[in-house]
Amino acid sequence: MSINGTTNCDLYSNLLHYDDSEFLILSFNARSLSNKIIHLKTLLFLVNPTIVLITETWCNSSISDHSLNVDNYVFFRTDRCYGIGGGTIIYVRSDIQACKFEDKSLDAIEDSTWVTVNCGSQNYLLVGCIYRPPHADTKFDRLLTNIFSIASHQPHTFKIVGGDFNLPKITWGLTPVPGRYNKLVETLEICGWVQQVRKPTRGNNTLDLMFTINIDSISVHTSHEFFMSDHRVVLSIIHSLNAIQLNSKASMTYQSRYFDQQTWKRTETLIQCLPWETYFTTNNVDIALSNLYHNLIYCLDCTAPVIDRVAYNANRGQNTFKRKLRKLKYRYYEQNDVYALQSILKLINRNASSKRKYFMNIENKALRSQSPELSILRLFKSRVKSNSLGTTKFFIVNGSIVNDPNTICEQFSKHFSQCYKTGTESSSITFPMLTSRHLSKIDFTPSAIKQAITALKKSYDGGPDGIPTSFVKYGSREFPLFCLKLFNLSMEYGTYPSVWKTSLITPRFKTGPRSDIINYRPINLTSVLSRTMEKIIHKQLLSFLLSASLISPSQHGFMTKRSCFTSHLEFFDQITQRRDVGQSVIILYFDFSKAFDSVSHKLLLLKLSSFGIQNPLLSWLKSFLEERSQIVRFGSCYSKPVNVTSGVIQGSVVGPLLFLLFINDVCSLFQYGKPFLFADDLKVVYSFSSPMKESYISAVIQEEINKLYEWTISWNMPLNVDKSGFIHIGRCLNLNLTVQTHTLKPLNTVRDLGLRYSNSLNFSEHIISQVSKARKLIGLIMINFNNIESRLLLYRKCILPILEYGILVYSNCRHNDLIRIEGVQRKFTKAVLGYSDNKDYYQRCQQLNLEPLWIRRIKLNLVFIYRLINGISYSSVSTPSYLIISSHNLRNKENILAIPRTHTNLRQNFFLICYSTMWNRLPVNLRCSETTTRFKSLLDDFLSESGLCHLLNINVFNNDLYKQGPSSI
Repeated sequence: MSINGTTNCDLYSNLLHYDDSEFLILSFNARSLSNKIIHLKTLLFLVNPTIVLITETWCNSSISDHSLNVDNYVFFRTDRCYGIGGGTIIYVRSDIQACKFEDKSLDAIEDSTWVTVNCGSQNYLLVGCIYRPPHADTKFDRLLTNIFSIASHQPHTFKIVGGDFNLPKITWGLTPVPGRYNKLVETLEICGWVQQVRKPTRGNNTLDLMFTINIDSISVHTSHEFFMSDHRVVLSIIHSLNAIQLNSKASMTYQSRYFDQQTWKRTETLIQCLPWETYFTTNNVDIALSNLYHNLIYCLDCTAPVIDRVAYNANRGQNTFKRKLRKLKYRYYEQNDVYALQSILKLINRNASSKRKYFMNIENKALRSQSPELSILRLFKSRVKSNSLGTTKFFIVNGSIVNDPNTICEQFSKHFSQCYKTGTESSSITFPMLTSRHLSKIDFTPSAIKQAITALKKSYDGGPDGIPTSFVKYGSREFPLFCLKLFNLSMEYGTYPSVWKTSLITPRFKTGPRSDIINYRPINLTSVLSRTMEKIIHKQLLSFLLSASLISPSQHGFMTKRSCFTSHLEFFDQITQRRDVGQSVIILYFDFSKAFDSVSHKLLLLKLSSFGIQNPLLSWLKSFLEERSQIVRFGSCYSKPVNVTSGVIQGSVVGPLLFLLFINDVCSLFQYGKPFLFADDLKVVYSFSSPMKESYISAVIQEEINKLYEWTISWNMPLNVDKSGFIHIGRCLNLNLTVQTHTLKPLNTVRDLGLRYSNSLNFSEHIISQVSKARKLIGLIMINFNNIESRLLLYRKCILPILEYGILVYSNCRHNDLIRIEGVQRKFTKAVLGYSDNKDYYQRCQQLNLEPLWIRRIKLNLVFIYRLINGISYSSVSTPSYLIISSHNLRNKENILAIPRTHTNLRQNFFLICYSTMWNRLPVNLRCSETTTRFKSLLDDFLSESGLCHLLNINVFNNDLYKQGPSSI
């Protein structure tokens, strides 16, 4: 491995003169980092700086964090989303407490990264790394000025912002300043920023700058250029930051239970010897559960004792390598030996090569495992996970930085409990009975319990009660008998065990700045025994509700046979029908605020009673909901218990179904509009003929919005108006719609259940988004995996679901968008087989056993038609006037579908029309297949070139068709 002449020798020699016990910050422009990572590792190994700021990394999402790792450092990166170039990264020594600082205002500049560093004694350092392009316009400079102002008001005691600013016309410390930059320099002075770099960093220009606030004692030096870069390295020594807070070394041991091949045999024997008299004779569910837990924990302690384990260390085996490096570093430091430096580079490069071979061996081992698919997916997840975000150690609470785990834990508890409501229901609310049928009890049978236990996922981690799922699944054949006693006792007395009423909550990040507690949602960890009981209750309760047709056909969430796919089908069928007859369409989108946590227990029980649910099941559900508490776990800290006074339990099995019943009647409010529900996502479609006056249309819609608002007040389910809005398709209307005093905003595009579309029903934005996601993941796959088999497996499991989400609207997409989708697979096959391979797309697909995406769409959509016809997938439009099902019509024994006349291309190309036409062209034996598996098998056999020609009604199947597909599939 060669080095850049004497330049890097001079760089390292110069930097080695500084004491690495000081707080050292290196800053430079790399001009591409991933291909220079060996040199970065050498630099950081020799100099051991505290923080490194790097601009122009030229990284993108296809470059994994794994490829940018440097031993003994954590890093925080920001990549440019579009185009090439740019990008910033901050490396922080791993013994320093640091985490990424995210703020929407500070992140307004795309090429910027911000980090918080704990300096001890409740003092924090804000570190920013910014890249300003050389040809930035005045708009960018205004943004930069605003960011410096915002950064100066952050709650950190000390602030440092460095990077490549490309401001050669400013002579820092001297006047005058060019007029364009007056506002920037003025703001820097007013906010107290001091620019510390005075010597040129590129040629004769000072481009790489370092701005500080409250840093009293600092020395700044410029060294030589970084490898293959024309920017010098800037070294800043901060003498005043000597009390930096260091991370405590993580323990290399942890405790867990030891399970081996004999565990289950020992468990089976021991369980039969334990005393069970109290358990089977008591009529108190809490006593029974206490006795059960006592015996199970005793059994676990005997058969799977808790032992100390050594944590996996990814760097083990590297000790010899590190010793050699230290010797070479000492030799270079003492003797200024260039050959020692060359040896260091060679050794680091050799070690990187060894690691690559090691990762290839792991990949091959995963492919040879008993479940290669699962092993490769786990390996993919571990290799592409972000190392730069990590676990957030600092949170902003009331304008102050908090890093004490106990305080953070209590703040999470406070935040999660704020959405709960107490006693605000009106006592005058009544709800009519919806059915004469009733369900009063759940039948717990040994077979039903055994089926529920068998369906449990294998896990050896103890739940909140300390009982691992695998212990219940494999521990003993007697478990269904124990569960039968406990479940029947609980149901008979209508009592949910008290121990299960305390939920263990873990915060899970949603979106936005990680340092803000409001960007986390609570996840309930529940007992495996509770989940098993709930599954049986859920199954029988849902079966009762569906058999009595008590759940609105507009609801598609949390139910078998219903999904986002069926919701999209009904929704777009309605819109294309209305547009086909020339009507204008207006769609309202409503978002409920904290819907699952806002459910009033009293009002929910009132509704449950109206659905025919009676005691003891009603009493059990009442006990399940009421007198609950929750404890938040953050790291190893636990909050104080907090009462849960409203809401259905997120993370439970029964909770989502209870929410569906609570919101079910909202659909009955709309007389003129057609509602569509997916859990708490509500949209309402209105259609009007052209002659109708705008004032009439507005009045009709406003009346129903008012009804919805009154419903939300009555049932304590407030709307989030900021996230609500409407679009109109067709005739442009100037509507002024309000929710109470808040105006509903008109929208040009929406994201609806993962599908993006515009008010002209253009899906290009959705296609572009999905293609971008797919390409990024393909880049990660190609970089992190070498085996073709691994790449194909990951492509099928991770990429195809992205490209095929929402395929029922693809027949309404532009042909250029469909070509863009197919282009992803064309490039993937080319990359897998090598760009030197001259095979065409057809030959590449044949070699890799892949089908063109447009053929896959035909198959998937025809399978969905089959499922609709045979009632395997639910939809209220699965039997419209043009769908005739042979099992109910003896004159139509061949399952021919009647196709209605259409007037517009929008309707003609819609999924049901387009694929019903194809369905009728299928052979009779294929249409009349008895099972979905049989239908898929026959469809695969039929869709050869001749079958596709017949299906698409074309004469010639050529290479262009294979590569691009037909214009509307």
